[in-house]
Parts: sequence; C-alpha cells; structure tokens
Amino acid sequence: MLIEKVAIKEIRKNKDLLKGKKVFVQIPEGLKYSSTKILDELKKIRASPFLCAEPCFGACDIRYKEAKLLGCELILHIGHIKFYKDFETEIPVLYIPLEIGIKIKKEVLENISENKIGIVSNVQHLTSLENIKSALKGIGKDVIVGGYVLGCYFENAKRIEKDVDCILFIGSGSFHVKELKRFIKKPIYHFDPEKNKIEKVEEDKKSEIKRIMKIEKLKEAKKVGILISTKPGQYYKDFEKIEKILKNMKKEVYKIVADRITNEKLIGIDVDVFLNTACPRIEEDDFKKPIINVSEFLNFFDN
Repeated sequence: MLIEKVAIKEIRKNKDLLKGKKVFVQIPEGLKYSSTKILDELKKIRASPFLCAEPCFGACDIRYKEAKLLGCELILHIGHIKFYKDFETEIPVLYIPLEIGIKIKKEVLENISENKIGIVSNVQHLTSLENIKSALKGIGKDVIVGGYVLGCYFENAKRIEKDVDCILFIGSGSFHVKELKRFIKKPIYHFDPEKNKIEKVEEDKKSEIKRIMKIEKLKEAKKVGILISTKPGQYYKDFEKIEKILKNMKKEVYKIVADRITNEKLIGIDVDVFLNTACPRIEEDDFKKPIINVSEFLNFFDN
C-alpha cells in the first residue's frame, strides 16, 4: 500500500530522532490495518512504540497526556501536518503527513468557466497544487495557489478570495467543501480524486433551512449546554464570552466537558440545545437534541 510505504520511508528518514526512544504513535483509522508493520519498523531502529487505539481525528487531537503517562519521549503523529493553532503538548511531536499526488486531465479542468482561479486542497493533496496550477495555466487560466484548508480553517481561501473569480477545492468527501461554501462568497468548484471529476458546488438549501430552524430553537430555549472539548486543538478558550452572551439572552447555561463529544455522552442531560465549541464536524453526527456550532451562533449574534 502506497500510504504505508510513505509512513515507513519517513520513519527511516527520521531514525536518528526516533532511535532508542519510547514513542507514542497516532495513526488515522484508515491506516490501522498497517499499524503493526509501522510498529515493527520502529522496533527495527530500537524504538519502543505504543500504538494509540483511540480514533485520530487530526492534528487538533494530540494525545500528549496519555503519552506522558506512559513515559514517552516523542509522539509520532501520522497523517497530518502541525495544526494551525499553537498549543502546548509537553512532549515533542513528529508529524508525518501522508501526501497523495494527483493529476487532473485537461478536459476535466475545462469544466471551470471562470478565468481567475484560486486553488486550495486538504493536507493530503497539498503537494499537487503547483502541478494543478501549471495545468490550469496551460488552458489559459490565471491561477493563485491558496494552500490547505480544514473543516474549521479557511483562512488560505479567504486570503485569495478577492483576487479570483472562483475557488477550486481538491479533496475527497463533502465536509471540507460544504463548510468552505458557507464562508466563501465566490463560486466553489470541487475536484474529488475518487470520482475524477469537477463539480460546481451549489447552495445547500436544506442545510441552510436546518441551521435557521436550530437558531430559532436556540432563541426559544431556556436551558443551553456549552460543549467544551479537552482535545488540545479543539479547546475553545473563550467559552466564558459565550456564556455571558447566553446569560444576557436570559438562558440557563451549563458547561459540559468531554474529550470526544458523542450523542451517547449527552443523553440524559436536561438542556434544550447544545452549543458546540469543538470541531464543527460534530454537527454532522446524529444527535437527539439540536447542536449549533459556535461560529453560527456568533454570526447570528453579530447580526
């Protein structure tokens, strides 16, 4: 498997850093089938590896407390680059991004009608952006490379928005591009490598109606639970500001803390609505009570 080979190659490249150390290893769910091979590679260079079986959701989710408990000297975080927010981990972290190179055929790129194009991607396809830029210029387009975006981070797209006619996102799945559409006003195109085609992202009217309905439920709610994650990159330090706003709205406010936020953990908590300050993707999971992301709440409050 290509991704497995990339991880092993990076371990060999960094063997002097890893050699002889207790290493706490975080691997994405999709790579766990290769986990023992990765651990075997670490053993070959006389490292003592510990595999974290907890789900690894991204660079926001560095499990340094567990690593410290085990006496580890280094965290090996496979699949992501350093998070855009700075946070203290107490133990050094070695990031091994799993970069997947892609090419887009000329006839696929010609589906974009606009002339000035900004291109962004998820972390996995970041190294392909310059090649895609060259391909677009080859069909007469003006191109600006923005960089990577996450489901909670769009600054690289916002930075170039005023200088382009549209944004092209490179990456699989719908989460990143759906969130991107909400924060970028220019037309959005999506190239999904798994489908090998470009599609223009249309307004998701159903999702917008759901958001409006949840805001209305928040207005009517008497009891609101603020969800606070202890994951270092998802911890929202301004929760007291949110609490103050809610109290000014005459709400009873309850602060609820968890590492991973799931419906099962919230069942039985007597509130009307949850306000999520952690990963915005949580909103897509199945919850019995309404969940509103803090960005949506602040947007409502500011307006």
